[in-house]
Amino acid sequence: MYNQIFNQIKKYNTIIIHRHEKPDGDALGAQIGLKLAILETFPGKNVFVVGDQSEYLNFMGKMDEITDDVYKDSLVIIVDTGAEYMISDNRYKLGSKIIKIDHHIAQGEYGDISLVNTKFESCSGLIAHFIKMTKMKINSQIATLLYTGIVTDSGRFRFSSVSSKTFDVASFLMRHNIDTEYIYKNLYTD
Repeated sequence: MYNQIFNQIKKYNTIIIHRHEKPDGDALGAQIGLKLAILETFPGKNVFVVGDQSEYLNFMGKMDEITDDVYKDSLVIIVDTGAEYMISDNRYKLGSKIIKIDHHIAQGEYGDISLVNTKFESCSGLIAHFIKMTKMKINSQIATLLYTGIVTDSGRFRFSSVSSKTFDVASFLMRHNIDTEYIYKNLYTD
């Protein structure tokens, strides 16, 4: 499945990434982290992230403002969203092809290609594993975003969904100079 998704990313010049409404750290980490990994790997592509903002998570990045015509002939990737009604910005339907990447138990099916793996504690963990396995390029900023997503969805590695795979992925990300103090300061202090 990873190669099928990677081949679609290679094929499209314009990629628009959505996630669920009222985003948490995992949704933003997966969304913005994937955007930056695609741009790092394929610098000539147009990649956008859309949806509502979450003020306390602004340190993770901002959403792009795009017009409807950008969706023409675009690949839409929806991350961290188990149910279609939860997708932030319903313009996702305007895209040429839709890929769903998620870690929740599915609440209905949507999209042309679906990668759902409930064994991951977070969608950011699944995206990080995808990046690792497809050998996409990664840097400190991407690793920080994905690690932040793992931290928030795993309850700082305390929830029962945490497994050895969680720590394998976190270890992979830590090799890219993550400033964990910066993450925790922004997440847990006013």
